Amino acid sequence: MVRIHFHESFYHDIRLGNKIQTARIDEPHYPLGKAMADFSDGSSLPIEVTGVSFRTINNMSVDEIRKDGFQSKDELWNALIGFYPHLKEEDSLMLVEFRCILNK
Repeated sequence: MVRIHFHESFYHDIRLGNKIQTARIDEPHYPLGKAMADFSDGSSLPIEVTGVSFRTINNMSVDEIRKDGFQSKDELWNALIGFYPHLKEEDSLMLVEFRCILNK
């Protein structure tokens, strides 16, 4: 089963359906279907990957930014830089859309 790693601070937002996308760089293409969200504190949630697309931060819509759990490009950018310190604005982000299966 595909496992996608998240910082533990995202657990509740994913569980509640407030975060339904993650932006990644330099990771394998995630297939559609069932997966597991694994968190840095050892907890997990079953999810279903529902879509994968590619954008730069400057080409992301407000809707895409909100799916990721953020309210603005600056907020998302600051979070991404924390995970990917060498990220540049022109780098392609893989946007992985998902839903928590517990939220049916």
